[in-house]
Amino acid sequence: MERGGRESGSADFATLLEKAVGHRRGLLHEAGASDACRVFSGAADGVDGVFIDRYGAGATLIVYEGRAPQWFDAQEIGPVVLGVLKAWGVQGVYHKPFARDRSKMGGELPPVVTDPRPLCGEGVEEALAIREHDYRLEVRLYDGLSTGIFLDQRENRKWVQEGVKARVQRGAAPKVLNTFAYTCAFSVAAARAGALTTSVDVSARYLEWGKRNFALNGIHAEGVAHRFARMDTFEFLEYAARKGLRYDLVILDPPSFSAGSKKKGIRPWSSVSDYPDLIRAARKVLEPKGSVFASTNTTELCRPGRLQQLVVKALGNEPRWLTLPDAPVDFSRDRDRFAAVGFTV
Repeated sequence: MERGGRESGSADFATLLEKAVGHRRGLLHEAGASDACRVFSGAADGVDGVFIDRYGAGATLIVYEGRAPQWFDAQEIGPVVLGVLKAWGVQGVYHKPFARDRSKMGGELPPVVTDPRPLCGEGVEEALAIREHDYRLEVRLYDGLSTGIFLDQRENRKWVQEGVKARVQRGAAPKVLNTFAYTCAFSVAAARAGALTTSVDVSARYLEWGKRNFALNGIHAEGVAHRFARMDTFEFLEYAARKGLRYDLVILDPPSFSAGSKKKGIRPWSSVSDYPDLIRAARKVLEPKGSVFASTNTTELCRPGRLQQLVVKALGNEPRWLTLPDAPVDFSRDRDRFAAVGFTV
């Protein structure tokens, strides 16, 4: 959308946002799969570099520097967003600007992303419990650039949960290993269905967040059924292989890139170059006929068939592919930003 001035841009954006909301009306309704979803998705909804996510009573306005059009002003657009989303219970909108080159920020975040005062509307609690399918998850709208959940994985979490349920009905509690676990949303979905889970992440803070997610759902997170390991994923996979630990499902959802830390024993990571090694390492800890769920938002690997090619190259042969769910309706028009595969070896 190209417009000359801010006033006309704001008016036209309101029209685009209303259209985007209409496309997601079933999800936004109380009976929808979740009360957290993406309501505006950049170029797919008409304005590149601008994304809006709803989390119960709060919403985030995400703006990418250098991609959003010149007329776009968050201060002007914030009230527009609130005006449209109030009908769906949103009370406040928080601004999350993403710099073009975050490496130049020296590890510092813009103050606005940790400001409890919203861009417009009323403030929300520091920790919100959102609903997704039959479980709840904690999100934080002014805790930095992220909120604690990846919304585009909603239906994949359900896929994991349904797979666990099927195994439990056959009389066995499957063992699920969730690597790069972040706040352990995949683990919660699996645990709710009866799985034994192990969640691995380098961040103690996010693993504690994950334990709170377990508690939100009445799941005891301190026993032998659910383990949390603060380790580099490769380090844990090597340890598990050495100790003979085996899993029925391994979840791989790594970041696109990580600089790593020699001091903390965390190896640098690049999805494009390192994903094959990750798949081979995961294979070593699978039970016979065990499965892998692998996903990425790395642009190069999101091209049609690219992630599948990488899996075949890593394994040396064609696995048995599993059918994953379609993209959630709120992400259905920008599928080139995300890729996932499931397979059994």
